[in-house]
Amino acid sequence: MSNAVMRWVCRGLIDSKVKKMGLRKASINTQDGRWVYFHGGQGPNLVLVHGFGANKENWLALAPKLMKKFTVWIPDLIGFGESDRPEGAPYNIAAQAARLQRWAVAVGMTDFHVMGNSMGGYLAGVLAANDQGVPVVNSACLLNPAGVKGSEQTAVGKAFAEENRVVLAPGNLSEFQWVMNLCFNGAAPPMPLFLQKYFAGIAIANKALQDRVFREFVNPETNPSLNDLVAQIRIPLMVVWGDSDQLVHASGLAILKQANPRLVDVMLENTGHCPQADRARAVAGAYEAFLAGV
Repeated sequence: MSNAVMRWVCRGLIDSKVKKMGLRKASINTQDGRWVYFHGGQGPNLVLVHGFGANKENWLALAPKLMKKFTVWIPDLIGFGESDRPEGAPYNIAAQAARLQRWAVAVGMTDFHVMGNSMGGYLAGVLAANDQGVPVVNSACLLNPAGVKGSEQTAVGKAFAEENRVVLAPGNLSEFQWVMNLCFNGAAPPMPLFLQKYFAGIAIANKALQDRVFREFVNPETNPSLNDLVAQIRIPLMVVWGDSDQLVHASGLAILKQANPRLVDVMLENTGHCPQADRARAVAGAYEAFLAGV
């Protein structure tokens, strides 16, 4: 079977599973390019924002647990997944947040809640700190967010700081599998090998772009710290962190709590970098309790 046919088969299997969950797949063009996204459910709008090197499929464990009370919107950010990769597009965190706002307007939202993981959590912090933004952001939930200044370094952070290596942009299947395991505290959830090859193929084909994206959004000279953003946030805010995160150190939670004592902080035990995937039930429960208290 050719690679093109295998990609078509994998995509069909994923989209079929998504449809059975009650999510619809759609696309829309904005000035920034073509966006591909899932949406479904009922209730207030909730935008779920994936992290660096990730995609909209990262939310499929959590989304069904939220859809009874929210209309979830799950995009592939520009530069990721099935969305466009326009040449020369900037990837500093403010530029990414502005693109997401334009997408939200384009699909017809006037307001939304936002939840983001990793780079997506950093992006959600930008949106939450902008109280003049359109659409209006009603609340924010940050899961293991990037962008915290002053937290302890992980091995991933040290590799970039000391060797200028972006270890999260894999160049082959074994590196992709290593990154996946790193995201899940050493053991990624089971995934058939053919699907691993599908997602790895996308990552490998876009390694050069991913290297650039990483360098742009982590550059402290062109991006605000999440600490400063969180200190400005006046809307309800929750930060959730996995205590065993090997990508972004969990010491960031206390730093953000110090920056904004009003935020609701949740530390999940024995949890890695992507709690929306490996601790979906716990995240959904914490999120429901958070919104019930505001």
